[in-house]
Amino acid sequence: MWTTNDEFELVNVSPPDAIAIDVDRRDHARARAIRRHSTSQRPVTMSSLNARASMRSTSTRMRSRARARVEATRATFASPSSANASATEDARALVAWASYDRATECAQLKFFDIDVEGERGREEGGRRRRVGVSVNRDVDAGASVLSVPQRACVTIVDVGGCAIVGALAEGRPELIGLALWLCAERLKGEASDWAPYVKTLEANPEAPLFWERAEDFNLLKGSPVRQDAIDRAKSAVEEYESIAAMIKGDPAAYPPEAYEFFTKERFVDALATVCAKATWLPSATCYALVPVLDLIPICGSPIPGVRAPSASDGRVRCVADYDFESECVVLRTSSKAAANSMVLQIDPLQRNNGELFLNLGAVDSTHPGDYLYMSTQIVASDRLFTAKKQVLEGMGMSAEKQLFPVYEDRLPTQLYSYLRFSRVQDPGELMKVSFQEDKIVSVMNEYEILQILMGDCRELMSEYDTNEEDELNLLKNVDKKLRPREIETAKLRMSEKKLIGATMTAVRKRLAPIRGIPTKQGMEDPNQDLLDIFSAIESIPNKPKEMFQDFKKWARGDYEEEFNRPKGGGGGCS
Repeated sequence: MWTTNDEFELVNVSPPDAIAIDVDRRDHARARAIRRHSTSQRPVTMSSLNARASMRSTSTRMRSRARARVEATRATFASPSSANASATEDARALVAWASYDRATECAQLKFFDIDVEGERGREEGGRRRRVGVSVNRDVDAGASVLSVPQRACVTIVDVGGCAIVGALAEGRPELIGLALWLCAERLKGEASDWAPYVKTLEANPEAPLFWERAEDFNLLKGSPVRQDAIDRAKSAVEEYESIAAMIKGDPAAYPPEAYEFFTKERFVDALATVCAKATWLPSATCYALVPVLDLIPICGSPIPGVRAPSASDGRVRCVADYDFESECVVLRTSSKAAANSMVLQIDPLQRNNGELFLNLGAVDSTHPGDYLYMSTQIVASDRLFTAKKQVLEGMGMSAEKQLFPVYEDRLPTQLYSYLRFSRVQDPGELMKVSFQEDKIVSVMNEYEILQILMGDCRELMSEYDTNEEDELNLLKNVDKKLRPREIETAKLRMSEKKLIGATMTAVRKRLAPIRGIPTKQGMEDPNQDLLDIFSAIESIPNKPKEMFQDFKKWARGDYEEEFNRPKGGGGGCS
């Protein structure tokens, strides 16, 4: 996760590739390690919690309380029309199951149907539906609106205990393991203990993981995430082929007839679902599928150290995390909110719109902390490369490729400092570079790094085939039967161009006080070369007239004195 300094600027800016399909394999022993309770030295495993919860569930008193909770949750659903009944009914069944069987507390939430444009999924009349969530009463900041016990959540520990896919998930990333678990539970259908939950787990059909045609990936032309989208789609197929080869290579352990359900289409769909639905729990440092919580849409996280927006727009942002005291995943409001405010879950991974789109198939148009990564490095031919590399590595940075997040309203001090450090050629000036404050090394150095930064921004902007006006016109004409992925990619391109444009504006403001270019002769106008060129061009039409005037002077003998003047200098008496 990010760390910040007192000015809320990032000091470790390596991007968390948390949901990449081809992430480094986690050590399986660590992945299945048990999180210890904060007040106890005894390890608390998911299996032990399930065992204890199973014994408690036999209590008549617990059952009666659970039934009371179910009755309370029935009042939290808006009455659906016949056309919208399926989505709401699935959510109703999920909440009843989670409340009765898994002791989930969600009495402060209300659920309703939302129509979403889609190509497949729950389709009726060409529309796909999902459930929206709002609070049914006024809430204060920090209030708990949802509490899901640990035993109701699915983690890599549960995957390891699954007889069908446990061995296949061995040594693979958490999200791959969860996708395998989902494939197995979908196979069981209504016989699954998780059937009410699995029924609500659907992927966005517009997610890039489903894309196969080049024309779809070309919608991201110019975007920094285009290659990531291609790589993830390929990596998902490679992961499937690796698992399929493992099944085929050991028919004794994996009977072919028992694994006929495992197809590429089902695996990719399960993986896309998990990428969109799995929640990262910072305190537990793991991913989890959390019933009811994943019905709540994810919104962009604010800039680190900055408060989330208030609920004045009718939307209350909430934070989900594991609470060791209650042994539950708890969703708490970040601000005070009125009844009927839409509930949103703040992205715990602090992803930008590009990364959200890769996993959700949608962007947050009001992302309060959206950013782009600017890449920089030390030139390998720099005669001070070795010294600079040692200094940077000592501060946890890289000399080959260092990424810095650039926000709409701020640039990290470390980006300027890194660029200044990279362009210094005098060994005596190396110690003048400060990574803690925005301190200029020299006017020449500052002018150089600002020009480099401006050039990088122009290069990024030139990668797009369209400009901001084109994107605005496209989004204004959404009635032209555009596919949802075309609309979302236009929103993504628009947000990225907005960030690049804001960065260019910030660089221009820094360039403004530098009135000229430092040279050995002093400060020169930075546009002097252009001025000389235009002056020469403007004088071309007058050249014939000047030549004619010179000819007339010659004809009148105006130049005779110059022609008859003795050559050379010597004096003397005549």
